[in-house]
Amino acid sequence: MARYEVVNVRVETEMEEQQRKWFEQQVIGSPAALDEAARLLIGLVTGLLGVLFGVLAISKDPLPAYLRVPAIRGLGAGAVVLLLLALLAALVVVLPRRWTFKPAKPASQAATFEQLRDYKERALTAAVVAFGLGIAILGIALVAALLTMS
Repeated sequence: MARYEVVNVRVETEMEEQQRKWFEQQVIGSPAALDEAARLLIGLVTGLLGVLFGVLAISKDPLPAYLRVPAIRGLGAGAVVLLLLALLAALVVVLPRRWTFKPAKPASQAATFEQLRDYKERALTAAVVAFGLGIAILGIALVAALLTMS
């Protein structure tokens, strides 16, 4: 049987203790932070989609010249699809889901907590990527529309 000898053990300093406690709080609070970020993204996407659809609803008939350009229409449609995907992914983060674990086993609780956090993190990452791509494509469509206006 192997013997282990502990060397150079010291009491943590006040600063080290504060840092350790802060990191513990960050780990425990991360699902709530992910939920809050998802709610913020949901608000941004729904507001932006509301503006986009509002502009389309009040546009004159016939459509403005820039909306007759197929590339601009395609970019606009792509941006809307990506924004809708971002909205769906953000909703996955905040929708309640049943997580099962064995209350008498701390390891089971810790594993379930890790799964929950990873699940929310992946969904939020997908939402942010889709939102970023949607905004970028929308920006390109707006620049193209401005350049085609006479």
